[in-house]
Amino acid sequence: MLVVSDLSKTYAPGGEPAMAGLDFTVGEREFVCIVGSSGCGKTTMLRCLSGLIPPTEGSIELEGRAVQGPPEDMAYVFQDYSRSLLPWQTVAGNVSFPLKYKGLSKAEAAAATEEALAAVGLADRGRSYPWQLSGGMQQRVAIARALAYKPRILLMDEPFASVDAQTRAELEDLLLDIWRRFEITVLFVTHDIDEAVYLSQRVLVLHKPAHVFEAIDVDLPAERDQMDTKKLPRFGELRSRVLASLRAPDTTSA
Repeated sequence: MLVVSDLSKTYAPGGEPAMAGLDFTVGEREFVCIVGSSGCGKTTMLRCLSGLIPPTEGSIELEGRAVQGPPEDMAYVFQDYSRSLLPWQTVAGNVSFPLKYKGLSKAEAAAATEEALAAVGLADRGRSYPWQLSGGMQQRVAIARALAYKPRILLMDEPFASVDAQTRAELEDLLLDIWRRFEITVLFVTHDIDEAVYLSQRVLVLHKPAHVFEAIDVDLPAERDQMDTKKLPRFGELRSRVLASLRAPDTTSA
């Protein structure tokens, strides 16, 4: 579905690159997590993949079409959910906001909004305002807004980093349920190794400047549980391998 080829990004002539020779693919309906140290270029990568900024070199193809601006079949969930929601709009208004650009009728937009809010467990909060909700609920609104758009691929930039541990676990399980039910492709950036292993089918470890140092297949059972899955010996083995990959010296980096 997504093909990233030799992608590089330098913000200023002669400056340090944020990405250098980034190559990877993501299959249809695959769940891929990306981990890397702070400042290695993960957010720059997502901004290029989403068409928000152009790369300096390389190419991005989504379903065989070059990405040269925000693709219609892609949605982006930001880390700072509180700033991405419109405080003067209701929850339903926030979720339906991007649908006006899809040319949907009012009835179609209302149905899509209702379905998305139900999917994230907020069917009864459509008339509330974001500032009346907890942080976890606000992030659910941001996810619902992306779902209502009915994307083929969902980009997520550390979406659960600002919530408490219990809410984070609930949102992780919610996302896995959404991924299966809506049959979408997910590219998920996180700093949390446990989260990456728990959620994904494959983990890409980035080194600075952003390039894939190692791709690790996650061969855990398809059905995941916060308690049972994380007790599995294989979970611990995969966690250790990702950590070792993050810490490994990289002789290929620029």
